[in-house]
Amino acid sequence: MTKNYSSERFVPKQLTTKIKENNFVDFIWNNDKDKPSCIAYPKKGKNKLWWYRFKNVEHMNKHIDNVLSGYKEHEEIKAKYKADRLKPHTLKVGDVLYTSWGYDQTNIDFYKVVELVGKTSVKLCSMSNQYLDSDCRASDKVMPGDVKANAEPFLKRVNGKDNHINISSFEFARKWDGSPKYQTAAGFGH
Repeated sequence: MTKNYSSERFVPKQLTTKIKENNFVDFIWNNDKDKPSCIAYPKKGKNKLWWYRFKNVEHMNKHIDNVLSGYKEHEEIKAKYKADRLKPHTLKVGDVLYTSWGYDQTNIDFYKVVELVGKTSVKLCSMSNQYLDSDCRASDKVMPGDVKANAEPFLKRVNGKDNHINISSFEFARKWDGSPKYQTAAGFGH
């Protein structure tokens, strides 16, 4: 048995008048000044955000204005975040990036910028780790080595806000500061 889900919005019969036209939410109310009731839907949605009965029309209008100001503020934050993210980065060919990742153990990977692509992207190659003497047997002190012999350059977008790159869902690369990094030694992680 399959359910027949309607693609139409459910609008109660007593709610008939659209108010406060905007780009975010549709508000429909019952046009009763004594017992105002209003339902709100996202502009492109069929499920209601809320359906309330209010003390008076002023209280309803205040609630609607609060909802709209929240949506406007959210849009401004999204626009600012996007503008920051799409700013041109300051990485150069030859810069070394590193990632520190892992669960119950720390892994360090290094990447080298081999080509600039447009204003917001770079091509990277993975590098080998060069191991230094460590003061602790449970950790390795590592520095970037040479670019791996079989490393294929891969394209990644740079977040212009702080020059970081998401290599994968668990690797977040930032510019290497030149100091050795510590990772969990073999046999001490999972």
